[in-house]
Amino acid sequence: MLNTHPQGSDDAGSRTLWMVLALGLAAVVWYASKPVFKGSETSPMNVYRVEFYDASPIQRILHYKMKTPSFVRLYRIQPETLLGESEVVDLWMNGTLHWWTDPPAHAVVVGSSVVFENIPAECPAAAGCPR
Repeated sequence: MLNTHPQGSDDAGSRTLWMVLALGLAAVVWYASKPVFKGSETSPMNVYRVEFYDASPIQRILHYKMKTPSFVRLYRIQPETLLGESEVVDLWMNGTLHWWTDPPAHAVVVGSSVVFENIPAECPAAAGCPR
């Protein structure tokens, strides 16, 4: 009986299959670990920005009791600086944003679950904010 297949063809096909499976697994892990950007809001004087994210599929599994597992990031716009990131919280019917950056509060509050404290006022005290 004649062997019509070259010697290394089974090894090359097997190697290709394993590479495709490894790339597919890497893509699934990447997708499962990425949060989904849902939107952003800018402070009244355009000094700060709050970004809202839905939790990644892995975080949703870990926080299965939450209806809308999400987290929030607070940025200073100029220069672009991340000031804080919340834990995963349930923002279902709990996502009202309050900009309390004036003294004495110095805070940005999202719902009843997220509080960013010690946030500098949007306008320097000497200049004052236009109202």
